[in-house]
Amino acid sequence: MEFSHPLSMANSFLNRLEIRLKRVRILSRPVELTLEPTVECNSNCLMCNRNFDRREAKDVRGFLSWDIFRKVKPHFKYVRRLEFSGFGEPLLHPEYLSMMEEIKRSGPFIYLFTNGMRMDENVGRGLVDVGADQVFISMGGAKRETYARIRGIDAFDQVIDNIKSLTAHKKNKGRTRPRLAFNVVLMKTLVPELEALVRLAADIGVEQIGFPNLVVQGESMAAESVWNDLEPAKKSLQKAGRLARQLRVEFITPSLIPIRSICWDFFRRLFITWDGKVLSCPLERYLYGDIQEITIDRMWNSPGLVRLRKEFYKKGLDELCAKCTCWDNRPEAFLDPWTNSRASAIRLK
Repeated sequence: MEFSHPLSMANSFLNRLEIRLKRVRILSRPVELTLEPTVECNSNCLMCNRNFDRREAKDVRGFLSWDIFRKVKPHFKYVRRLEFSGFGEPLLHPEYLSMMEEIKRSGPFIYLFTNGMRMDENVGRGLVDVGADQVFISMGGAKRETYARIRGIDAFDQVIDNIKSLTAHKKNKGRTRPRLAFNVVLMKTLVPELEALVRLAADIGVEQIGFPNLVVQGESMAAESVWNDLEPAKKSLQKAGRLARQLRVEFITPSLIPIRSICWDFFRRLFITWDGKVLSCPLERYLYGDIQEITIDRMWNSPGLVRLRKEFYKKGLDELCAKCTCWDNRPEAFLDPWTNSRASAIRLK
């Protein structure tokens, strides 16, 4: 259940109503929140944009402080879902579990994305014991060799052992949470291993597999995009999906149909970086401000954000968030994407 605090349920209802009424200055608080523990990372993924437009991030060192955490804390009780991860590897944070425990006291559904390398027996037990709701493990293939090539580090066996340990602790404690999921960036290299990934997931207690499409960050990655050769990928996904149903693994097939949808993040979501910057979403298109200079409440209805919401209705996402894969599921958005970097985020005034 995602509404364990009454204020969260009321806030979510009010937020939906205000969106329906097309309000641009809103009373509801953010319904979804991303809180980033760090941008440091202990892997070197082939497709990561820190190897392309974001090389400077490799040199950044630092962790979310308790001071910034406490500035965000009053909003936890209004949030329906909270992602406690960001651009880096969250489990590198030395006080990650203590912070998660503090967040869970306010009740939101809490999830994270991790490469799983630091999710050893103690950390795995901690995630179960403090009440994490879902853990997405970024997986680089069903074979050790493929994993090493994609993730940039030979840690396949380590990650599998860590997942097994967490699964065993869940069973011993009689818990169903956290729900474990593979997050697998769909690339041509991985297409032949999709069925093997399903079998692996079923064997070690992973209950879900999701496949975000590859966002081509540099020319060297263009050949890995399945948008350039759709039919083999579609056939393999169908076969793997059938196997997943047999093995009772939830299989979330990526959308390979060019289509545009809608995104309400300007009205619903905030992304707070480890050093206190506040961005529009994890794709970092707009910078709202810094919580060490201005409160989240003031930012949430600041003149700049109110103006942006008005432009949302007047101009649409095609102008405000061109080539954003959150809503634009067309090949060009993945093959020639917007530069996803907070250094190039548009600062609201």
